[in-house]
Amino acid sequence: MHVKVIICLDGMGPEYIQESETPNFDAIAEQGYSTTGMAVVPTVTNVNNTTIVTASYPDKHGITSNYFFDSTRNQEVYMESSEFLLTETIFRRLAREGKKSVLLTAKDKLKTLIQDGAVIAESAEKPSSGLVNRIGAPPDIYTVEVNHWLLKAAISILSKDLPDLIYVTTTDYVTHTYAPGDEKAQWNLKELDRLTGQILNAFPDIEMVITADHGMKRKTYGLDLNRILKDAGIKGNAIPIIKDRHVVHHKNLGGAAYIYLDDVEAQDDVISLLEGEKGVETIMPSSIAAAQYYLHPDRIGQLFVLADKNTVFGALPHSRQEVAVRSHGSTYEQEIPIYAYGPGPVSARPMSNPEVAAWILDEER
Repeated sequence: MHVKVIICLDGMGPEYIQESETPNFDAIAEQGYSTTGMAVVPTVTNVNNTTIVTASYPDKHGITSNYFFDSTRNQEVYMESSEFLLTETIFRRLAREGKKSVLLTAKDKLKTLIQDGAVIAESAEKPSSGLVNRIGAPPDIYTVEVNHWLLKAAISILSKDLPDLIYVTTTDYVTHTYAPGDEKAQWNLKELDRLTGQILNAFPDIEMVITADHGMKRKTYGLDLNRILKDAGIKGNAIPIIKDRHVVHHKNLGGAAYIYLDDVEAQDDVISLLEGEKGVETIMPSSIAAAQYYLHPDRIGQLFVLADKNTVFGALPHSRQEVAVRSHGSTYEQEIPIYAYGPGPVSARPMSNPEVAAWILDEER
């Protein structure tokens, strides 16, 4: 088994790469494989990273958002623990076969969610002293440089002890903050490209897949669905799927939401209320959403709401208002760049995030 490297560039829509100089990505595309692939819906970090490391859809792995309302306990919780996983990770699968996996993430919440089975699991937010001693302390997670630190960590680990698989996933602070043509966005990609080239030059026999968990778009309009429901006299809880502890860049405003109703008989009333609302592109019962987007039916409330291209849902001062934020979560952030490289004929040709790691499992069968 060649060493496998999977790099997930958080929030990296194809337009970011198109607007930047990426000679190493270009070389991978020419010598190996590249395509514009698809993320799974909802297009958020926890859902798509779990999809990648389990090679499955949310209906199998159970992670349907960054945040979860446990209706059996009437309790809201962050999806940050492997206890929420309903299927095994590729790390666990390889561990059973005596192989070693490494996980490197920017945020600790993602590490604790998907690390099961990894021999080494590190986050830039809470790195081990051993890693810090080798490559230096990481920059703050709300910086451009933290993503570069992660690739430097990957190079250090590859140089010290070759694992069978290393999975590196960055943070989307950059794309939440800067548009594709912005100088800092371009510099971020230039460095990511340079470090990727450094990995390939140092370890020419590795096999690598590069993907993104979702894209990123500018949003100009916001809806507070809970205010709208309350004003209509409907009791329930609309939870934006992007909601997590890291609110600096997205303010918990995202392009999809799950609605949990106190009275399930009110579904038709809510659909009638919201389907004519500006900014709401689609609202559907959970049974339809589960079938259409491969979501786990027990973890998506009674209704699933998707925003149009310009709109986000979340807690706001007013029910309807203008906003200025770059965010994701809707179907408009599904397009992602995917690259694959190998020392010989490329084994991996994924078209979507559920396929990014599936080739490794296929090789092991």
